[in-house]
Amino acid sequence: MYRKMITLLGVVFSIVTFAQKQNGVTFSSNNTDLNNAFEWAKNKALYYAHDDSDPVGFWYEAALPNREAFCMRDVSHQSIGAEILGLSKHNFNMFLKFAQNISEEKDYCSWWEINRYNKPAPVDYENDKDFWYNLPANFDVVYNTGRLYRWTGNLNYLQHPDLQNFYKLSLNEYVDRWELGFDKVLARERDMHLVKPENGKLRFGNKRGIPTYNEGGRGETLLSIDLTASLIAAYKAYADILRLNGKETESEKMAKLAQMEQQFLTDFWWDAKKGEFKSILYVDNSYDYFMVGNNQAFQHYVLYFNALSDKEKISTVVNDYIANYKKLIVELKSYLPIIFYENGHSDRATKMIVELCSQENKRRDYPENSFTIIEHITRGLMGIEGYAEHKMVQTYSRLDKESDWAEIRDISILGTRISVKHNGHSKTTLTNHGNIEILWNVNLKKCGPQVLVNGIKTQVFSAKEGEYSFTTVKVPAGETVVVSTI
Repeated sequence: MYRKMITLLGVVFSIVTFAQKQNGVTFSSNNTDLNNAFEWAKNKALYYAHDDSDPVGFWYEAALPNREAFCMRDVSHQSIGAEILGLSKHNFNMFLKFAQNISEEKDYCSWWEINRYNKPAPVDYENDKDFWYNLPANFDVVYNTGRLYRWTGNLNYLQHPDLQNFYKLSLNEYVDRWELGFDKVLARERDMHLVKPENGKLRFGNKRGIPTYNEGGRGETLLSIDLTASLIAAYKAYADILRLNGKETESEKMAKLAQMEQQFLTDFWWDAKKGEFKSILYVDNSYDYFMVGNNQAFQHYVLYFNALSDKEKISTVVNDYIANYKKLIVELKSYLPIIFYENGHSDRATKMIVELCSQENKRRDYPENSFTIIEHITRGLMGIEGYAEHKMVQTYSRLDKESDWAEIRDISILGTRISVKHNGHSKTTLTNHGNIEILWNVNLKKCGPQVLVNGIKTQVFSAKEGEYSFTTVKVPAGETVVVSTI
């Protein structure tokens, strides 16, 4: 009891000390409930952030609360929110840990969940032949390291040898070992690479290689739409990484594989007669469509992983979530607000954020919830994106009404800090607080052929089928630029 108490006190001290150092990003708007939600989410996320006093180094909690660990899916999904909060050292360290623990002995899996002692979390791991592992995880990590490079400009995400090794193994040996490519995945055995010990019992049974993030449903899953979508995303991300590293031939190969998986997504998962996607293929050759059980759905992954471009199919998925999101567990709800923002449902997205942060949400303390709220508001409502290759920030206002306003300040992006304020859809202000010049691609709704850039008339270009128009301007270090409709 005494040793546990000392450990707990050490953890709390670590959390408080780190959180006190991170004042960072702030948000305000004409919506008091949304302001309160952001502040709650920020404080809760920073509460979960730890300094480097633990053996694992810088880390934040990304698993069930109080497990003192981080898992591959949760870290991947929380990472952009963490970056916005200034947790760059944490992100890089945690992704590096996943990369460093991939091994042939584990059939090119990594450690699904790592604890603060820099060990595989015992709740998910017995030994290298007996552990829990969801197969989309490697692809999720590759996809999100690509996103982190675009957001931060940190070349280590492209060039660190351990990460490069992880990317290569995950998109080659891992795909082959687990037979996950479109040409093999429907014929593969569900139970692969299981080595029973002398006593004949595996602690985790056939959970070493679950072909989905779905851990429920009504039977044994053979394949899921989230696995296909994650593989598409990983191929695309790795193609970009290879291209940026000057490996054009290898990049083209990965891009081609992404296209073939994209075709498989349409050919296999889309039911043309019903006009909707299937989600889960079970070993008995039956399917689930949108809902999986009473409280789960997985079609958002085709949007999260940017695996779908057909606008009608996207609308079908979004509308199903609008109709059913209240049924879902918090882990799945945490993906949705940005999807609603990006697809014309700003009012619903904002209300959902407030609901997720409310005391009435009995699982609001799940770490994924608070970290992703930061991303939903920053990337969703404020429409902020980073494009490191071009040293460019992009913005869209996704406020619900022209009379609304919102401002987010001191965001960590592209190695600098910026603040962005939207006044409705007709005026956006960006301040570059850092020491480097950036490009700003600013998008305004329904404006004429020109806008005002710091009061000077400037030509704009049509985007998004005429809904938005954009212009790109330079924002020097320490300067503020205002763009507005005429």
